[in-house]
Amino acid sequence: MVIRTGYNNRVPIGGNDQKGIRNGIVNGIRQNQEHEHGKPMWCADQSPYPEVVVETPNKFYAQLLMEDHAGLVSETSAIMQYLYHHNVLKEDYPDVAELLECISMVEMTHMELLAEAIIKLGGKPKFGTKTTQGILWWRGDFIYYGTGICDMLVADIQGEKGAIAQYQKHIDAIDDKHIKKLLYRIINDEKEHIKYLTEKVNKYCKKK
Repeated sequence: MVIRTGYNNRVPIGGNDQKGIRNGIVNGIRQNQEHEHGKPMWCADQSPYPEVVVETPNKFYAQLLMEDHAGLVSETSAIMQYLYHHNVLKEDYPDVAELLECISMVEMTHMELLAEAIIKLGGKPKFGTKTTQGILWWRGDFIYYGTGICDMLVADIQGEKGAIAQYQKHIDAIDDKHIKKLLYRIINDEKEHIKYLTEKVNKYCKKK
C-alpha cells in the first residue's frame, strides 16, 4: 500500500508491519507540513492546531486517547477507510477521491497529535487499545469497505459522527484543559468533513 502525499509523491506502507504503517503515515504528514503541525488543509477547519501539552501525566487519559488513536472508532480506522474509498473511486469520481485523500491527510495529522499527547501523558501510541484481556490490536476489518459511492459516502459521514461522539465522551471524562482544547479542535475538523462529504452525497446520491 502507498500513501500519496501529493500528486507526485508516494510513501510506501509495509503490509501488516505496524512500524511500517506508522512510519509511512508520519512521513506522509511531515511531507505536507509547513510548520510544526502543518497549515490546515483545505478540507479542514482553518484555525491553527494547539500545541500539545498536558497538565500532568495521566495513564488513564492516555488510555482514552489510545481509543481515538487506534481503536475501532479511531483516526487509524478513518485513515485506512478514506484511503480505500479514495483508491476505489478515483477513476470514476475524481472530485470525490480528491476530497477523501484530503480528509485522510487531516486524519493523519490528528493521529500524530494524539500520539504526542499519549506520550506526554505517559502512554505509548501503539496500534491497539487496552482491554481486560490485553491489547486489542487494530485490524483491517475495523473499517467499512462499502459497495458503491453512495454507500461509502454515507458510511464516511457516519464514521465522522461516531468520532465526534467519542471525542465528546472523552472530553467529558478528562479534566485537563489542554487535552480538552486539542480534542475540541479535532472535532472542528470532523464537522468540516461532514459538510464536504454531505455536499458529495447531494451531488451524486440525491434523486433529481
